[in-house]
Amino acid sequence: MVQVSYPGVYIQEKSSGVRTITGVATSIAAFFGRATTGPLRSAVRCLGYPDFVRTFGAPHPQSELAWAVRQFFDNGGTDCYVVRLANAAARRAEVTLGNDAGTPVLRARAKVEGLWGNGLRLEVDYATPNPGETFNLRVLLETGGTVTASETHVNLSMDPAAARFAPSFVSQGSTLIDIELDAGLDLNAGLMAAGYSEARRPLGGNDAAVQTVFDDLINPAAGTRRHSFELSVDGSAWALVNLSTLAAVPATAAAIATELQTRINAAVGALVPARQVAVAITQDAAADNQFFLRITANTAGGDNAAVRVRRAASNDLAASLLLGADNGGVEIARRSEFRPVPSGSLLRFEDGAGGLARLNDFTGLAQDAITQITIGAEPPLALNLQTTAAPTDLWYLDARPGDSPSGHLDGVREKLQRIASAISAAPGSRYRAELQGSYQLAILAKDGTLNETPAAIAFSGAGAATLNAALQLNTRQYALGTAGTSTFASGGQDGNDGGMPDFADYVGDPVQKTGFFALDTVDIFNLMILPADLEMPDATRQQLWGPASIYCAARRAFLLIDPPANWVDAAGLPAIVQNSSQVNDLRATVVKDHAAVFFPRLRFNDRGTIRSAGPTGAIAGLIARTDASRGVWKAPAGTEADLRGIAGLEVKLTDLENGVLNKLGANCLRVFPSGFVNWGARTLDGSDDLGSEWKYIPIRRLALFIEESLFRGTQWVVFEPNDEPLWAKIRLNVGVFMNGLFRQGAFQGSTPDQAYFVKCDAETTTQADRNLGIVNIEVGFAPLKPAEFVVITIQQIAGDLQ
Repeated sequence: MVQVSYPGVYIQEKSSGVRTITGVATSIAAFFGRATTGPLRSAVRCLGYPDFVRTFGAPHPQSELAWAVRQFFDNGGTDCYVVRLANAAARRAEVTLGNDAGTPVLRARAKVEGLWGNGLRLEVDYATPNPGETFNLRVLLETGGTVTASETHVNLSMDPAAARFAPSFVSQGSTLIDIELDAGLDLNAGLMAAGYSEARRPLGGNDAAVQTVFDDLINPAAGTRRHSFELSVDGSAWALVNLSTLAAVPATAAAIATELQTRINAAVGALVPARQVAVAITQDAAADNQFFLRITANTAGGDNAAVRVRRAASNDLAASLLLGADNGGVEIARRSEFRPVPSGSLLRFEDGAGGLARLNDFTGLAQDAITQITIGAEPPLALNLQTTAAPTDLWYLDARPGDSPSGHLDGVREKLQRIASAISAAPGSRYRAELQGSYQLAILAKDGTLNETPAAIAFSGAGAATLNAALQLNTRQYALGTAGTSTFASGGQDGNDGGMPDFADYVGDPVQKTGFFALDTVDIFNLMILPADLEMPDATRQQLWGPASIYCAARRAFLLIDPPANWVDAAGLPAIVQNSSQVNDLRATVVKDHAAVFFPRLRFNDRGTIRSAGPTGAIAGLIARTDASRGVWKAPAGTEADLRGIAGLEVKLTDLENGVLNKLGANCLRVFPSGFVNWGARTLDGSDDLGSEWKYIPIRRLALFIEESLFRGTQWVVFEPNDEPLWAKIRLNVGVFMNGLFRQGAFQGSTPDQAYFVKCDAETTTQADRNLGIVNIEVGFAPLKPAEFVVITIQQIAGDLQ
C-alpha cells in the first residue's frame, strides 16, 4: 500500500499472481553396477560416455554396466547418474613413503578402491623455489604400460600451517590419490629445533678475513656499497635490513654476528615483534677452515620456524654473500626433514638432520679430486671439474665470467652443475642429471621400469669417498601396492576390485546412503537400470527388481527391467512363450505400474567380438530421444523407435510370439526391414487380464511428470492464507501449466475443458481442511493412449450386376 504524503502521482507495482511452473526433466537415468574405477557407493553424474570413461575407466569384464551406459548415450540419452558397486572386499592400493632418516611420513592411497590403483606411480623431487622446505609430487597412472593420466602437485610443504600442506592440498586437488600423515608421525618432534638461512659464500679462515669481506662489501674503497637485503621470519612481512650505517665493521666474526642479529631483529621486530632470529658466523674445518654466516629462526616466535632472504631493490648484499635460496644460499625450514625422499638417485648435501656437513665437505675438495663417475653398467664418464688455474684449488673457487658478486667464491654450485651437464650430455647414456635447488644433484633414469635403480653409482679420484658417502640410491618411481622395491617405501597394499556386489550392496542402507539410497543425494532421476553382473545368479538378480521398483515409486521414477536368463532356452528359442507364467512371476514381485520389462537381449560389437547385453540401457536412451523429439506422452515404440549402435537381437520373434508376450505386458524388440525397433509400450500392469489405467508406459510417465512438476512448482503455496484469493492463484498457475501441455498435444480432446481440469475451491478444501492447514488441489487429465492395434477394414465392391 502506497503511503501518500504530497499531492502528485504515485506508482506501485502489483504482482500478477502468475508463478511459472516449469516441467521437470523426464529422462535422467540411474545405473548401478561394477566398474574398474571411480567412486564407490555414490552417484556420479555423466553427461556423455566420455564422462563415464574418465570417471569409471574401461568396462569391467564381469559387468554390463559400461555397455548399458554406452547404449544409453548412443540411443539419445544425455544425462545420467552412475553408482559403482562392490562388496566389502574392495580396497584401495596404498604405500607409505619415508624420509631420509627412514621414518614413515606420508601414506598415499588410491582415490578409490580397485585393481586400477596398482598402476599408480609417484615421483618426488625437491626442484622447487625453496628446495630446503618444499617438494613436488607427480602422480602417474599406468595402464598396460602406457601412462593414461598424470598430475603434478608443486611446492608442497610438511608444515600444517602452510597453504600447500601436502596431505590436505593433494587430497583435495587430486583425482587419483589421497595422502595423509603416517599414523605414527609427530610433526612436533622434529630433528630440527628451528629453520635457518645459511649464506654459502666462504668468508675466510680467520676473524681478520671475515672483517675484510664485510668491510669491502659495506664500505668499499670504490664502487657500489652493498649493505641491504630483505628478510622474512616464519612467513612474516618482508623487512628491509640496512647496514649502511655500519661505518666500522667489528673485528671478530662473533662480534659481526652479534651486530647483524641486533639489526635484523630491529628490522623484523618493527613489523612483527614476536619474530626473532639468532645470527652466527662459525668455522668449519672440513671446508678449508672457512667461516659461514647462518641466520636461525627463534621457534618461540613462530611454529613454522623458517627464515627467507631475498635481494634488496638497491645496494643488495644478499647476492654477494650467496644468502637466500635464489642467490645460492641454503634455506632449511623446520619440518622439512619430514619430506619424503626424492625418487631417483641423489647426491645429497644435507646430513639427514638438517645439517650441512656434507656440503661443507664438498667445499674443501680439490678441483682435481674427482676425475670420473660410473653409473650402473655404463662406461665410466670422465669429469673435468677444474675451472681455475691450479688443479689443487678448492671447489669453492669459481671461474664464472665477469666480476662475480660473490667474489668468485661460488664454486661448489659450479662444480655440481658441471657434473650434471656431463651426465646429461653423455652419448647413449640412459641417465640424465639435474640440480634440484643449488646443491642437490639428482641422477635420473630416462626410461625403464618403476624399480629402475642403478646397481651402483661411484665417483673416482682422491676425493671420491666424500661424494660417494653422500650418494643415495633410490628407485625411479614409487609404486602404490606391492610392486615397488624402494627402501624408502613400506606398507604397500594392493588394490582390489572386490567380488560381485550382492543383494545387500544393491539395496543399500538409507542411513549410509549406499545402494539404491545413493540416489537420495540426487535432485531428480526418472529411469532406473540395473545392468547384469555376469557373476550374479539370475535368481539373485530377479530378487532386486522388487526393492528397486519400490524405491522408484517413492521417487516418482520408472524401472526398466532386463529379461531373465531363463526366458531363452539353450537352443536360443524364446522359452517364455511356452512358459508365459514367468511373466506373472516377475509381475508379482514389483510395483507393477512403475516398471516395464523388455525382451530379448541385444547383441553388440565389442571391438570385433559380438557380445550380448540387456536392452534396458538402449531403451532408456530411446525413451530420452522420444521425450526430446515428441514428448513424454509419446510411446517410445514404433517404426521410428529404432535401436542404434547394436548388431542384432538375441532372439528374432515372430508376430505370433510377439502377440503372446504383448498381452502379458512384456515389451518385445523386433527386427523389421526398417531396422531393430522397440515394439511395445506396456508397464507390468499392462496385462490384458488386469485392465489397469496404468497399462501404458507413456501414461504412467506423463502422470509422474505432472506430479513432480506440480510438487516442485507449488511450493510457494505453503504458509499462504488459505482462502479464495490463494485458490484462484493456484487455479491460474496450475491451469497455465496444464494448458501448455494441452497445446503441445499431451492430452485427448479438442478443447481444454475436454483435456484437463484444475479444481481448487471451497468444495475441495472444506472448513475442516482449512482448520488443519490443508489446501486440496484436484488435477485431472485425459491421457492419449497409444494406437496399439490398428484395424483396417477392407470391402470389395461387387460391381455392376446389371
